Amino acid sequence: MNKSVLIVALSITGAYATSAFADDSNSGNWSGTGQLGFSMTSGNSDTENLVAGLALARESEQWVNSFSLDMLRASADDVDTAERFTIATRNGYKLDDNDYIYNSTRYENDNFSGLDYSITTSFGWGHQFSDTETYKLSSEIGVGYKIEAIDIDRSENSGAVLVGKLNLMRQLTETTQFVDTLLVEATDDNTFIQNDAGFKFKVSDKFGVKLAHQYRHNTDAPLGKDSTDTLVSANLTYEF
Repeated sequence: MNKSVLIVALSITGAYATSAFADDSNSGNWSGTGQLGFSMTSGNSDTENLVAGLALARESEQWVNSFSLDMLRASADDVDTAERFTIATRNGYKLDDNDYIYNSTRYENDNFSGLDYSITTSFGWGHQFSDTETYKLSSEIGVGYKIEAIDIDRSENSGAVLVGKLNLMRQLTETTQFVDTLLVEATDDNTFIQNDAGFKFKVSDKFGVKLAHQYRHNTDAPLGKDSTDTLVSANLTYEF
């Protein structure tokens, strides 16, 4: 499958969802966070690099939707040593105050993972266990379809996927938060696990600092590649 077709399809999905939600008379306002920072990686690449990210979210009486873009790029001696970007969208319809059904799509291109690209589309159910100013906990579970394109021979692994996600936020002090997001995508060929944990320190109403640790693991990594990658970063954040 052509990679450009996948990107276009994902873009159309996001644009359609955004236009649909714009017609919701009870739609909430968009909010977001941007981040830019310095990081160190170990695993398939040991580098010093720059990371950047953008996360948008909106919740209304009936809908929840989000969009995120994450990028990692590094070079050493004018040679690229790490290059990855990830786009993810999620659109959900509320069943009640705590439950919703959703569809999501995640596209990733990582030039140093041994995979040309991967794309996961799933449908499922989400539940909000707690949603207060000091403690948030939610989970999602769904089923769908995943494609992994192997870089070495351009072959594809594709099939059904089981997707699980867990989001946690804990307010530790007036200016300090602990956040953690766990993502699992399980197929017959490979199980992908990513955990993003970090501490967010509020500097002002808009600006903050985030110390983050990312753990990524593939149970069946491409030949010649490590199964586990880690990313440690210190980021300047801006909320809007």
